Amino acid sequence: MVCMVQGDLSVLSLYHAGVASKTGAIAGLVVLLASFIPKLNDKWAIVWLTGVATAGADLIFVNSHFGAWWTEAVVTGFGAMALAMLFDKVR
Repeated sequence: MVCMVQGDLSVLSLYHAGVASKTGAIAGLVVLLASFIPKLNDKWAIVWLTGVATAGADLIFVNSHFGAWWTEAVVTGFGAMALAMLFDKVR
């Protein structure tokens, strides 16, 4: 949601929450299904897949609000990767 409003949290709305929920649900489903593949049972593979899946879902649901047509999706993907690393259980 932060990328959709370009960091201005004062303009967040239920619309932004709905779009972010759709993006997160699709990305989460992709990562969940991929986690059953034995070769992807690596922390960094899951973090990378989280970013790619989030960027892909963002391309589907959100029109870019800055830069090229793909810029916001890539920034959102990197944000998801950062959150995945932050909230990953300590190994």
